[in-house]
Amino acid sequence: MGFRESIAKMLGKNAGGEEAGLSLLIEEEGISFYASPGDLATIKSDNAGGVASTQHVALTMLCESGQAQPISNGFFLPSESVACLDDDILSILQLPPRAPLQFQIKVEGKSTHPAFKVSAFVLIDGESYPINRKGPILSNTSRDKYTLTAPQLLALDAIDIHAVMSPDDRGEGSNLRLIATLQQAKRDGLDINLSHFDNINVAEAERIGLTVSKLPDGSIELSPTLGDGTPYSDLLTRWAQLDPEADEGAMRIGNRIVLLDKQKMEGIREVFASRRIPADQVARFMETPTAFIDAALVDLDTGFSVRVDGVGTMRHIAIGELDAKGADWFTQEGQPSPPQVLSGLIQSEEDADRIEQEIAAAHRDGASTVVIDGQEIDISDENAVTAVIEKARKGLTEPDSAPEEDAQPDENEKRQKVSVLIKDADEQREELLALAADACPSQEPDWSLYQRTPFPHQKAGIDWLVGLGEQAQHADAEQLYRMQGCLLADDMGLGKTFMALVSLSELMRRQRSAGKAVKPVLVVAPLSLLENWEEEVEKTFKRSPFRDIVVLQGGRDLKRFRIPNTERETVQIANMADGEIDMASLRYALHVGPEAGPDRLDMDARLVLTTYQTLRDYQFSLCRIDWGTVIFDEAQNIKNPNTGVTCAAKALKSSFKVLATGTPVENSLLDFWCVMDTAQPGLLGDWPAFREEYVKPILKAEDEDRNQVRQDVGKKLRQAVGRFMLRRTKEEELTGLPKKSIFGGAIHEPAGGVEPMPALARTMRGAQLQAYNQVLDNYQSRRHEEVQGLAISSLHQLRSISLHPRLQEGDITALTTARDVRSVMAESAKLEALLQTLDDIRARKEKVIIFLITKKLQMLLKLWLDRLYGLDVGIINGDTKAVSTKADDATRKGMIREFEARAGFNILIMSPVAAGVGLTVVGANNVIHLERHWNPAKEAQASDRVYRIGQEKAVNIYLPAAHHPERDAFDVHLHRLLDGKLLLKDAVVTTEAVSEAEMLKGMGLG
Repeated sequence: MGFRESIAKMLGKNAGGEEAGLSLLIEEEGISFYASPGDLATIKSDNAGGVASTQHVALTMLCESGQAQPISNGFFLPSESVACLDDDILSILQLPPRAPLQFQIKVEGKSTHPAFKVSAFVLIDGESYPINRKGPILSNTSRDKYTLTAPQLLALDAIDIHAVMSPDDRGEGSNLRLIATLQQAKRDGLDINLSHFDNINVAEAERIGLTVSKLPDGSIELSPTLGDGTPYSDLLTRWAQLDPEADEGAMRIGNRIVLLDKQKMEGIREVFASRRIPADQVARFMETPTAFIDAALVDLDTGFSVRVDGVGTMRHIAIGELDAKGADWFTQEGQPSPPQVLSGLIQSEEDADRIEQEIAAAHRDGASTVVIDGQEIDISDENAVTAVIEKARKGLTEPDSAPEEDAQPDENEKRQKVSVLIKDADEQREELLALAADACPSQEPDWSLYQRTPFPHQKAGIDWLVGLGEQAQHADAEQLYRMQGCLLADDMGLGKTFMALVSLSELMRRQRSAGKAVKPVLVVAPLSLLENWEEEVEKTFKRSPFRDIVVLQGGRDLKRFRIPNTERETVQIANMADGEIDMASLRYALHVGPEAGPDRLDMDARLVLTTYQTLRDYQFSLCRIDWGTVIFDEAQNIKNPNTGVTCAAKALKSSFKVLATGTPVENSLLDFWCVMDTAQPGLLGDWPAFREEYVKPILKAEDEDRNQVRQDVGKKLRQAVGRFMLRRTKEEELTGLPKKSIFGGAIHEPAGGVEPMPALARTMRGAQLQAYNQVLDNYQSRRHEEVQGLAISSLHQLRSISLHPRLQEGDITALTTARDVRSVMAESAKLEALLQTLDDIRARKEKVIIFLITKKLQMLLKLWLDRLYGLDVGIINGDTKAVSTKADDATRKGMIREFEARAGFNILIMSPVAAGVGLTVVGANNVIHLERHWNPAKEAQASDRVYRIGQEKAVNIYLPAAHHPERDAFDVHLHRLLDGKLLLKDAVVTTEAVSEAEMLKGMGLG
């Protein structure tokens, strides 16, 4: 039975379509799902029952993940989003199925001529039909309708756009661009015969970079690059192919044709206009390259501060093997791992989503490597990375039939970036520790200025921040090894934002008392936290100490301070650091400096709130400002030294820096070194020295000794940073915080702070036990066949079956009554335990958060629990978005407000990853980890959403487990491994996640 039929059965309807869902309107741009306002309200409350309610849940989840958009009477799903939906959601939305359609093309004319034309046809049952489609739906006959896949949509859109071009616009460039798109679609999986273009390999230039060559007379020569690794010598002889006055261009390099759009051509002209830099201006170029090259046209990732050592190809810091993972015998010392290692890091669909987001963010930063789960990985070959991730996704449910040799990345394809070059900070630990030891505030805060009375730990934290900040304000700004900053690493929920704001106010008050100008203040934070900072200012001060608050972000104040685009080629700027320039001539820059007048961003005493992405994109302007204090919230965003955003953060000029994060170590000790090196250069030396002293001892330790060595190293590192880091826990500092109890179903005796609770332990039976045993039997019968991925595939099947035996097939039949819901949920031992726990919480009239990773089960649980308890259960899994928007954030906050506002019992379903940043839900005092995250730190972060300042009730954490009647089951093994992971508060340590290898070994699948 398919998923659509299952849903139909759930609703007591047949699958023939009589059960009406939301109305839909198919348009060229996408599909609208709608209903009348009255019907929509009924559907949302689930009183209607049926397909429409299920569709509403699915579309709401798609909105939360950024794939759909709410409209006045329903939802709009863009064509691109429709093409990416999984088959389950297609069925729920009653959209046509996908099909492995084969396409053929008819080509007329030559690609060099305006008469060039490409027509597409689809083959169905051996017959060729012309394309008849609207938006993402192909309908070649009255009965045959199909939803297009992403590659199919990409190709057909490109053909249609090209077909309606006028002859004047249909030049060689647009013709080749069509060919390039078709070739890309074929690489992505489109079944199409492109033999017409076998001898043409077309690609779009991604970005224009810069190569700097030193000449014998001391001058330098600038040359553009295409950002794809094409050797300098190959490009040098081919620039003459381009018409310097044309809007578009094409370069033939060997058997490749590289297309250049208008912006890329402008970038090339920009470089050639300033190609030769005389010897007497080389130093100025290296100091301020943007004085010669427009950063809006050329990929010139640059910034300014005392640490800036010039501009050139981004220096890759050789990270080497990290402490969070065991040795990889196939990786050379100091070199990043190939992308093939990603397959071992993807343990679930959520892992794949998370890793894709981290890689996308690294690519936007211009990085060729990324550190994921403690491993530095080469991501310069984007096609290879995509292939590995897609293969890993497939391997979650299907083992490969044969092994495949790992492909090594092509060194010629690695992109080079121009970036700020940061001087290595020589170790100056003893001198810096002595400075910090002498730091203390010159006076007490004036608490009459504040609306809230601090907790004792907050007062101590404010004194610590103000003491260090005062010393930083009095230091020589041009000295690298002065007092610069600190790391506020308090546990989540201790009020780091409040402490930071009071400290800012006190430092500004001291500046005013001394008769000095009060410099502007910058806060860099994830987008989802900007609104929180605004709200905290209102809650903290009786009268704001800031002139005003600027939210430097699209949709808010960015447009107000951004200089409008003006055509220009070269702007000679004498000294950008001193403000003696005409900033109005710089594209994509901001109004800063005295010449900007009242429109300048850097007004005295102004609080500027911005994101890490905006810092990266506008780093030239932001690095030019002399900030009083810079605060990096969720500072783990700058944990990788090989990204542009980290370079920009380190290049900011400020009197004082505060890096705030509750997780100073996420994946490896590299995180801590990079964050601490941003806060206080010199304290921990450069990375090679740090790695030698702190990382290598862990790597060299025997397996049985590694945790103890990790603990010893962590304590040594904690002592090394001394007063530059403040790290407290809620348990230590908040004596008035309610009790937190953790109950588990996988244990029989108390262990690791977890109390056994028999009600959370249920034994599998019936279909669940049969399905679980079948996976084990299948593995045992095939384990000697050398089937690649069999063990991992089996592991993920066991994980899914432990949640519900029919979750993988989608055949989960919930019916319309509470009794039927309980019957279906009782097929799962774990869900049976969940129901009893929820009933107990309802009896206490309390609220609960269920943490769950699998999105299909999130949706099904929402439907079931709505029916069972008469609720409108919210689902928050916004971690799936690569870039958040203010509207998305408002949706999440609105769901939390609605959840907390309901009197008595209520349920909220959350992803443990979405719970990592910026969400506080103290209205709930119960947490159920239905599907446990394999990293204990992530699980602890999720629980901390409710256990923090503001919580008034005793907090209960529940860990239900499914047991096997004859052996230790999946949940028991996972709990045992999680319990063995090191979680220390008095040391700087890496909290390792449970690995697939550990689970495989523990369950006898290795």
